[in-house]
Amino acid sequence: MEQSSIRFVVDRMLGRLARTLRLLGYDTEYSPEMTTAHLQEAARQGDRIVLTRGHAEKRFPDLAHVFSVQSQHAPEQLREVVSRFKLDARSGLWTRCTLCNAPIERVEKKAVLDRVPPKVAEVYEDFYRCAGCGHVYWQGSHVERILKNLAALLDGEP
Repeated sequence: MEQSSIRFVVDRMLGRLARTLRLLGYDTEYSPEMTTAHLQEAARQGDRIVLTRGHAEKRFPDLAHVFSVQSQHAPEQLREVVSRFKLDARSGLWTRCTLCNAPIERVEKKAVLDRVPPKVAEVYEDFYRCAGCGHVYWQGSHVERILKNLAALLDGEP
């Protein structure tokens, strides 16, 4: 599969991994209520790779694109998936909503003033909104920490 077209559907045991893949910009379908049948259908209909912690051969015998994540720890799970699919873990950062998977769009500050804390509106100028659920994002102080943690994780540092 070509890098830009990689899409995932993730089983309920991998919720943190799903959110992180969305953070990296990968179209990742996930719901804690998803059954094996839902995963199979999403994989077939959306040309998605199934990511599971379960026994892939037993649960998904008819699917061509299934990857069984071995680690029980989210950081290692991300390393496994990035390595296996040779994902670009930096160019799509913050282009998808980590909550619902829809694209994030830049919006005028005035369009979200009623949806952010007053102090945030005072300090920040650049805002983004999810086209799906409407969640508002801004590049607060947490961004630097996320980038540092992500770099350490992906570059193999402790």
